[in-house]
Amino acid sequence: MNHKELVDQVSANLFNQSGKIESQRSWLAMRNYLEQLDSEQLKLMLKELN
Repeated sequence: MNHKELVDQVSANLFNQSGKIESQRSWLAMRNYLEQLDSEQLKLMLKELN
């Protein structure tokens, strides 16, 4: 899985768990944060979310 796919997967899992996206602004903030993480950090987050 490439970096973009990891970001997509982690953000989707986070928002599925919360039940809804609070706002477009919070969604963008989360995406920006996830984009700054390296692939190993994203994989770890994905593992912890599942």
